Amino acid sequence: MELGNWITACIDAGVIALVSRTLFLTYAKKEQELSQERASRAILLERERLARVLHDQIAQSIFYSGVQVSSARTKFQQGMVETLEKDLGDVLLSLREIDENIRQAIFNLRQDPLEGSDFGERIRFFLDKSLSERNISWDFQVSDRDITLSPADQVQLFGILQEAIANVIKHSQATHVTVRLTSESADHSHWTFLIQDNGIGFHTNTVHDGRYGMEIMASRARDIKAQFSIQSESGNTKVTVRR
Repeated sequence: MELGNWITACIDAGVIALVSRTLFLTYAKKEQELSQERASRAILLERERLARVLHDQIAQSIFYSGVQVSSARTKFQQGMVETLEKDLGDVLLSLREIDENIRQAIFNLRQDPLEGSDFGERIRFFLDKSLSERNISWDFQVSDRDITLSPADQVQLFGILQEAIANVIKHSQATHVTVRLTSESADHSHWTFLIQDNGIGFHTNTVHDGRYGMEIMASRARDIKAQFSIQSESGNTKVTVRR
């Protein structure tokens, strides 16, 4: 009877271990599938946002350039040659902005948060590609390499970085940019993402005119339940995302 009890206990333990292993493997598989689904959704949302950018910025800029060309042609036909130089100059500026926006959109589409390189490496690659070619120095600092961000966090923070760097290139006349990712808690649930430049700055009341894309960056921050702020003065502009 004692031997039978031991055999029964061993059989029960084996069955429990087998069932538990199967349950844990099923749970791990579902968790991995859920993580991949979240990452795919983050990428899909970013693609949709880029589509809106293509429509709202690039398509409208092309339409405006067409209006400018039509106006210049009319003035030429009417003999108003003296005002053509300014109109054509405006057309050239619009075309340059369109070119820059298209290049930026193409670069954004090529960036995939599921690629082998980590978030920090993608940031360094982007800063080098965007700033070094324009003789703007930069540095990127991470306070703790154990900081982990979800795919959605990475997508939105990278989008904010792209928008901020585009502003630096177009408007700031900066010579140096600093990007920092710092953690404010032991479990890294609280972090700060900072983009700082030494450019000429601007009045923060221009955030409402749409010129600097502040609403786009603020919207991205809200999507990941983070706070967005910007401070600007001559020689020191800071874009901060904090959670």
